[in-house]
Parts: sequence; C-alpha cells; structure tokens
Amino acid sequence: MSKKLREIIGELKTRRIIGSTEVTVDSLVTDSRKVTGNSLFACIGGSRVDGHEFADQATRAGAAALLCERPVDVDGVVTQVVVEDVRRALALVSSRFYGNPSSELKVVGVTGTNGKTTTVHYVRFILEAWGRPAGIMGTLGHRIKDSVKQGPFTTPAAPELQGYMRRMVEQGLRYCIMEVSSHGLALSRVDHVNFDLVAFTNLTRDHLDFHGTWASYRAAKMLLFGIGDKGRSLGENRRAVVNVGDETGREIADLTPFPTLTYNLTGEADVQGRISELSETGTSLDVAYKGKMVALHTKLRGRMNAENVLAAFAIATALGVENKAIQAGIANLKAVPGRMEFIEGPGRRAVVDYAHTPDALERLLDDVRQISKGKLICVFGCGGDRDPGKRPEMGVIAGRFADIVIVTSDNPRTEDPLKIIEEIEKGLVPDVRYEVIPDRSEAIHRAVTLSARDDIIVVAGKGHEGYQIIGDTRIHFDDREVVNRAFGVIADAKA
Repeated sequence: MSKKLREIIGELKTRRIIGSTEVTVDSLVTDSRKVTGNSLFACIGGSRVDGHEFADQATRAGAAALLCERPVDVDGVVTQVVVEDVRRALALVSSRFYGNPSSELKVVGVTGTNGKTTTVHYVRFILEAWGRPAGIMGTLGHRIKDSVKQGPFTTPAAPELQGYMRRMVEQGLRYCIMEVSSHGLALSRVDHVNFDLVAFTNLTRDHLDFHGTWASYRAAKMLLFGIGDKGRSLGENRRAVVNVGDETGREIADLTPFPTLTYNLTGEADVQGRISELSETGTSLDVAYKGKMVALHTKLRGRMNAENVLAAFAIATALGVENKAIQAGIANLKAVPGRMEFIEGPGRRAVVDYAHTPDALERLLDDVRQISKGKLICVFGCGGDRDPGKRPEMGVIAGRFADIVIVTSDNPRTEDPLKIIEEIEKGLVPDVRYEVIPDRSEAIHRAVTLSARDDIIVVAGKGHEGYQIIGDTRIHFDDREVVNRAFGVIADAKA
C-alpha cells in the first residue's frame, strides 16, 4: 500500500512541516529497526527511550518522513511533520493510510479489568452461529479467519490495529470484536476507530504501575464511553453495554451520552441473569430480557464465566442477534486457553488461569473451591516491574481460599524474585500453610507431589502465556506443559 504523505496527514493539525508532502509513504513504523525505503517513522516517546533519538537512524535506513513533536537534526533529507502529540497524530495517520477500515466494519470494543478475553470469544462464537464470522483482536492474538498472529499488546499500536482491520475487510469480514485495554485508550491506540458498540465488564485494581492512580486507570476506561477527554474520535454513534453489578459500571451507565443496555448477574438491569447450575460440567443460567426468559448453558465453569456469558448475551442482543444463535454460540465455546483451563491428572486435576489481579484470583479460587472435593492447592506469584501494592493483597486472598499455598515467581522481569515473594508473604498470616519455591517449575511439581486424590491444583498468573520474562530475557515456559509433565511423573510413580 502506497500513498502520498499529503493524503494521509489530511486535516491533521500540525505545528510545522519541514520538506515536501509529495513524498510517497509505503509503511508506518514506530521501531527504527523496521524502517525500509519510504517508511513514515513515528518518533514516539516512551518510558525508557525517546523515538526522536532514533530519527537519524530511521532517515539513514530510507524513511521518507518523520512524525515528531520537535524538529530533529538528521543526516540526510527527510520530510518532518511536527505535531503536538505523536501518538494521537499517528492514530489519525494510520486510519487514513489504511482507508478508514473501521467504517466498513461493525466494530465492538470490550473493556474492563477481567473478562474481556472470554467475552470476546463468546461473541465471536455467537456471530459464527449467526452466520456472520468476525475478526478478533486481543490477548490471545489477532485472528482473521484461520490466521492468528500473536502480538505484544492486547490492543495493538495504531498502525498494526488499522492494518488488521483493513485485512479483515479485504477477506470479507464485516465484524471486528476487540479487547480494548486501558493502555490502548491512554496511549491513543484506538483513536479514530469507529466503534459501533462498546462494552464494560468490571473494574478492579490493575495496571497502577502504568496509570499511577486508581482514578487515572478508571478515567482511561471511561474514555471508551465518551466520558472525560472530548478530543478522542471513537465513533459518534456508539451504543454501550454496561455491567451495572459493578460500581464503576453504574457510574458509566449514568454518565455516558450513548444509548445503553445494562446487564447484571445479581440485581436490576435491562438484562438480568440468574445462575441455575454451577457444576463440574459447566454453568447454566436463565436470562430475563424484555419479559422473556432465555436458558443458556456453557461448558466453561464458574460464576465468573456466568458473568461473561451474560455480557456476551447483552452484546449480541444489542447487535440484533437472534436468541437461537446466542444459545448455540455460547454452547459451542468449549474452552478459552489459559482461562480456568482444566488439566486432568491421575485422580486429581489442575486449573491453569491468567488471574493476576486480586479480584481475578479471588473469583478463581472461590469458583474452584465450590467444585473441589478435596484440598485446594494454589501456586502463584506476581509480576515484576508492575504494581507492587497488589502483592500482599493476593497473598491474603490465596491464604483465605487455599489449603496449601506455594508462592513462586511469575514474570520477575528486572526485579529480584525473592523481593517480590517477600511482599506477597506480608499478606500470608501465620496460620496459613505455605511454602516458598522461587523456581516456577519446581513449585508446580511440588504442588502435584503434595496433592492427593480429588485435590485441585490452581496455577495462577500466566494462563496462556508460553514464556517467562527473567531480566530482559524471554524464555519458553508454559504452565500447562509443566503441569502435564508433573502429572506424568505422578502417574509413572503409581504404575
């Protein structure tokens, strides 16, 4: 794809343009190492590096233009488009470069602390049952038909996001269902996406290492619902689906200027749910909407998945999907990788889950406790270079629900794993039975060794992730693989 620079900057408010806007742009790049001839290089400032420092490298690699917040000295001739905010400008430029693809799709954005991934997958399966397959973007990868590409972010950077949507259009898809992270909102990744429907699941403590305060985190989520910063372009005709069983959700429902459909698993709302069965084989609930009752069943277990089902029902209803397709789609989803994923072992089971916040861990352990016939053994840690305040909170929760707690490493990154563990231990009261095993593989094997028939081992924090980040190095590590190996050792010992 090629366009003249003047075409893609369009109505962009600039401070200054140095050079010609008649240059041809073939790609949009935020990493100077990926610049090729005729790239537009966006000089984005980050917490560790400033893209302006790599402008000369990008120019020497053949960049046709720079998008920057101040003029830069470079060795060579290159057009410089100087703007007030590169991230916001890049979102507009990306949309124009790819021909505003969101205007050719029905775009649904799901935000919240927990439940985004599962809800998005439920909606995908519902739309497939309705005969309208959708592309998805989120934590488990970005799917266009049978192609799935993994990315570093739940919500991709603007050039990648707009590029994915253009490919969805080219492949005949008419729906895009995406997880919208607080980072994606705060960093303008989703600016100039024409959302048709936006949904809110819940809000609990997370990402305070990035946002700084609860208020800032909360404010970022509210942007998707037209609350707060009025400078964003996220779709003028958005409709909202909001969980009013959540305190922040109730405030969003009161403040959003958009038509809203509310849902609630425990109280009054437009869409009301009641769990009729929680079992080892799945979850059933009755949903009341406009005086009619709809029975839904999912193979996914637990109360938290019942809430995700209700969110998906409300979203699908707002999209006009018929009830039969909703029921079929929800029934068709058998599992979501790393989301309360059960692994069968010799006379016992393990649950691998992405739960890495206090609320998510509490919901997970509460659900597992209700179906466990034996002991509940919990293996977990906390990520390094992330919000340290949640560490003792998660220790308290693990000690309250589990019979045995094994504290280990998650992704320590550049922090000392033992320091992270010490902070978790502050929440473990003296009468809690727990062990500290920093090596995550050893910790999982120890949990399996301690287990007996009918016990359930919960391995929390990493879920679908197939890696562990130690220092600045990413190594292969998959909780599910380690659990299966440990179960194999137990089975061999019993043979």
